[in-house]
Amino acid sequence: MPSITLESAIQLTGLSRRTLWRRIATGTVRRLGRTGGRGPGHARIELDLIRGDIPLPDLEDEDLQVIQQADAGDPAARHDVALMLMEAGCQALAIHWLTAAANQQYPDAMHWLGRCYITGEGVPRDEALGLSWIRRAAERGHLISCRQMEALGLK
Repeated sequence: MPSITLESAIQLTGLSRRTLWRRIATGTVRRLGRTGGRGPGHARIELDLIRGDIPLPDLEDEDLQVIQQADAGDPAARHDVALMLMEAGCQALAIHWLTAAANQQYPDAMHWLGRCYITGEGVPRDEALGLSWIRRAAERGHLISCRQMEALGLK
């Protein structure tokens, strides 16, 4: 049975920690145990029981596998979850996943996070921070970021 951490469930659904714990207490969501660390974010819950709360239409088994990989810390999967959320119009939820992947030095996530800051999608608009992320992506060989930096005369 697929499961994810409580913290990932919060970041996927936008539900509060309190709401999810209430569902666990009432048996609507089943707690499966903990992963590595201590604390409430490390509790694992059954993914299928929150599937309907994830604002992604037509979630398929393949998407659920990507979500589990993102929960496990895979930067490419985190980036993919962010793009799925952005496509569904959930930019604010996507920012968490983009930031996590960008902080793991994943160039595509750095590029997209920079774009979000420049346009103000899901975050307060901040062109300097956006350009900083795009510059970092370019430094790691992201082709579009490289071209953008060249076009701006910043590389």
